Amino acid sequence: MVHGFKRIADFIHAASDRMGHIFCYLVFVIMTITTIDVIARYAFNQPLLWGWTLNRLLFGVFILFAGIFTMSKREHIRIEIIYDHFPPRLKLLARIIALGCFVIFMGVLVWQSAWMGWNSMMIAEKAAGTFRIPIYPFKMLIPILSFFFLLEGIVILLRPEEDDRS
Repeated sequence: MVHGFKRIADFIHAASDRMGHIFCYLVFVIMTITTIDVIARYAFNQPLLWGWTLNRLLFGVFILFAGIFTMSKREHIRIEIIYDHFPPRLKLLARIIALGCFVIFMGVLVWQSAWMGWNSMMIAEKAAGTFRIPIYPFKMLIPILSFFFLLEGIVILLRPEEDDRS
């Protein structure tokens, strides 16, 4: 059982790491689009019709991947100044409470975003305005990545305590 959990945890960590290293380049895409938009707007008085919309969608995807990657590296903020002084039983209780809150929050996010993404896909939702890009693929990514975030968080919070300091 423990060996199976370790294999699943290793797979989830490896996938998170790989996705984080690939999708970190979205920042450069967003910066490039913004730079081109600023130049087009101020130098040629012709702003990009698609720049803001596409940047918003790409940034949403980037944030989800960044959250998963940060979770996999155990870099989210913790109040260690308090937690480190807890006795072992209180640390365990704090981890159980954190796991429960995390699972509830992410579970609701997966559920509600899946409902939202499904509805968006059923109507083939497009962005408002002149650049009518389909946004349902981006909305369908939210529950998928939120579910992966949930898995990564569960693996992190169920790990033995001594693995936290590595």
